[in-house]
Amino acid sequence: MTVLELTPAHPRWPDYCAHLHACDHGQWVLDEHNAPLQQGLVFLAALEGDEIVGSLSLLPQQITIPPTDWAEDRDRVLRDAEGNPIFETLVQTFFVDPPHRRQGHGRALQLAALQKTRELGCFQMRSWSSLDKPANYQLKLSLGFAFHPEVQVTASGLKVSGGYFVRTV
Repeated sequence: MTVLELTPAHPRWPDYCAHLHACDHGQWVLDEHNAPLQQGLVFLAALEGDEIVGSLSLLPQQITIPPTDWAEDRDRVLRDAEGNPIFETLVQTFFVDPPHRRQGHGRALQLAALQKTRELGCFQMRSWSSLDKPANYQLKLSLGFAFHPEVQVTASGLKVSGGYFVRTV
């Protein structure tokens, strides 16, 4: 089992993009030409032999406090004691092919993502997961993530129960 960091220049990029599209995750991180949707996205691939069997994408970002009427005109960037912005990585996509689950690929991807978060100088890694993913919940909790319940509202207005997993690095 191997985890690779991939970029559009990597020879395995087309295979990685095919994997993202096959698991219906490409729409969240790739444009119509299979280029990253956002600058700074980090792409990790889990390989079993030569086959890509899992993927995880991370977006480094400043931690900001959501806007409200009360905080509209305030600086909403979370800052350290010296006034510097604090950063995190946000997991955009995470998927392991069903035949390869419970074999350590998801754990390897999460550990590689935590390591990349450290390398980027970020304070924490955060991801959201819907309630229908108990194996993901078990994995994140076993790796020491904290959990914060959260309801996400889709573009169509559907409310989805789940929560954020957060781990400082």
